[in-house]
Amino acid sequence: DAQKCKECGMCAKACPYGAIVHLERPCKKVCPVNAITYNENGLCRIDDSKCIQCGHCIHSCPFGAIGSKTYLVPIIENILAGKEVIAMCAPSIEGQYGDNITMAAVRSTLMKLGFADMVEVGLGGDMTAAYEAEEWTEAYQQGKKMTTSCCPAFVKYIETKYPGMKNRISGNLSPMAELARTIKWAHPHCKIVFIGPCIAKKAEVRRPEVAEYVDYALTFEELQALFDSRDILL
Repeated sequence: DAQKCKECGMCAKACPYGAIVHLERPCKKVCPVNAITYNENGLCRIDDSKCIQCGHCIHSCPFGAIGSKTYLVPIIENILAGKEVIAMCAPSIEGQYGDNITMAAVRSTLMKLGFADMVEVGLGGDMTAAYEAEEWTEAYQQGKKMTTSCCPAFVKYIETKYPGMKNRISGNLSPMAELARTIKWAHPHCKIVFIGPCIAKKAEVRRPEVAEYVDYALTFEELQALFDSRDILL
């Protein structure tokens, strides 16, 4: 009843879906670079020039309105075509499926899916750490300070928000790309799939300096979808 309404706003606060008035979107609230805006009609927009592909908005959206690019179909097509598809798993995968699951179990399960092999990316971390230590030592001797290239969201953040500091980012590849480069040297015709928890890796595989080494990136959720499709329990 408009005549009785005191316009206190309690109805808006009580509605969990923001169906009565526009409330602050969860995706906008968590965006660290203010890349998400919405107009007076509530239509949201992501500014690609600001977005660092961190994935916070995807995890925070209660309606699944935002998604990341998926490579599931081309990966399956490559496996069915008999190509050598090698998985590279982030070390965190060992804790994804319970205390009793080892890297050996993950490797054997991935091979049941049709992957030719699996390599743990911790080796790439050792490689990048060694290369960056040498690079940073040289920079320190010159009185300069450097930062890492390991996180694609962080690299994109520096490039977007502080472009004048791009020369402070390590010139080495991330652990994922560093290891993939080594694998490609030994298996030049293989397809490499990175599997990990980070959505930003999907953007990293499209960067020119990485694309020639890593073909696709999957999240743990997408890997579980592959397991479910074959009724495989890890």
